Amino acid sequence: MAEGRDADQLAAEVDHLVGLLEEMEEHHLRTRDALIVRNETLEAQRHSLETMLDWYSDLYEHAPIAYMALDSSGVIREVNLTGAAMLGVERLRLLGRPMRLHVAPGDRRKFLDHMLRCRRTAGPIVSELEIEAAERRVIPVQLISRRSAIAGDLGLSFRTAVFDLTERRRAESALQLEHKRLTLALAASGAGLYEYTWPAAELHPSPRWRELVGHGGESPAEGVELWEWFQARIVPADRPAREAARARFVAGESTSYAAEFRLARDDGKTVWLRELAQVAERGPGGQARCVVGVLMDISAEKRRIEAAARQTELLRALSAALFRVEENERRELATLLHDVLGQHLVAAKLQLGALAPGAVAPEGRENLKKIGEILDQAHQAVRSVTFQLRPPILQDLGLVAALRWLARETTGQFGLAITVAAEEPLPRLVGEPEYLLFRCVRELLLNVVKHAGASAVRIEVGDEEDEQMVLRVIDDGRGFDLERVSAERMTGRSFGLLSVQERIVAHGGRVRIDSGVGRGTCVELCVPIAEP
Repeated sequence: MAEGRDADQLAAEVDHLVGLLEEMEEHHLRTRDALIVRNETLEAQRHSLETMLDWYSDLYEHAPIAYMALDSSGVIREVNLTGAAMLGVERLRLLGRPMRLHVAPGDRRKFLDHMLRCRRTAGPIVSELEIEAAERRVIPVQLISRRSAIAGDLGLSFRTAVFDLTERRRAESALQLEHKRLTLALAASGAGLYEYTWPAAELHPSPRWRELVGHGGESPAEGVELWEWFQARIVPADRPAREAARARFVAGESTSYAAEFRLARDDGKTVWLRELAQVAERGPGGQARCVVGVLMDISAEKRRIEAAARQTELLRALSAALFRVEENERRELATLLHDVLGQHLVAAKLQLGALAPGAVAPEGRENLKKIGEILDQAHQAVRSVTFQLRPPILQDLGLVAALRWLARETTGQFGLAITVAAEEPLPRLVGEPEYLLFRCVRELLLNVVKHAGASAVRIEVGDEEDEQMVLRVIDDGRGFDLERVSAERMTGRSFGLLSVQERIVAHGGRVRIDSGVGRGTCVELCVPIAEP
């Protein structure tokens, strides 16, 4: 019985040991699988770290900014390719070399101070100085150094970024130059600057602006109150046009703003001002938020313009008076030729014809015949000159009949085909300018004959436009360059069109010319129509 119990106990222990072995085997299998997974994870992480290291190494080496590592004495321990290219020295020759040797002599003390601050401070240290590159090129740079978190074998090291400031310095120099130019331009023009915000209506002006508007110490200093003070001193008659232009500008309907207005200053003077502005900032909807502008005193310019306008009106009045005197002289000369010389020629012809045939020797009769022919020719010439000076047909039958006669005469004399298209009866005109129009058309026809090389001319009379009657002279000639002819007028080499224009304008009308090289010319003479 005892032997049986021992056997059962032994079998139980064996089963227990087998179970423990199976559990241990299963535990070891799980541990092995976990180690395999961990090993694979570590391998993947190692590969990822190697990839990132390569990526950061490439980024460091080929970065557009120069990077280097300096030890506590300012010796170069590491440098990327950009840094070596900036200094113009091979990288291997830079390693172990003091950085101060590449700093411009005048800035070496500044570099030593930079390194001292790096040793004393854990944060970034920023300095600007100049370095000397290869071929003694001087480069302005900015150094940004920070203490490295990992100490090297030689102690402290400082990661340093070196930024090339050449372009920034060039831009700053250009900006300073433009600022000086603007300052000189503003000083020369006498303009006052201002800044204006919308819709807060706050005004921030320069001292010159205050001087122009007569802003004293007792007035508002700036802001909304100054804007209201300025608005209140604009002459009421000039406010609507200025406000309309400003409203379009602020709403984004126009890209710039310009206005001229009068302003009553506190010292009792009224000055003319010109205001020019541009948008510095716009809102999402295109409305102006910030406006910068200038204010200029144009009182002297306005006085010169008014004086020139008065002189122009005076010259036009003198021109009109001269034309009237000329017309009177022509009328008197025509009367003299017709009533005196013409009658004398007729009387001489009659006296010559009254001679008895027997009173003259046969050999003298032929001479008498020739004398009679000469008298006839002289009488015809007197009649022609009289007609040219003051055509009776113009006074008896009107402008259209006179123009048709002029067209026939010009066609017969020069072989130029001329047609007259008129809407009769013509309206009654201010000042009876019929003879003026007749002479202007004759001048234009002579211009066509001399300069245009035209084959046909059309004269249109009777159209009405803006309470004015329009007379057009249209040719199919070679045309001309309007700008060139205008320049020749200024130099005194072209008087035909200028004479026509001055006489029509002096009468209260206007002249329009449409021409171009190779496409003929159309000249419009417009004269005012008399009220019914």
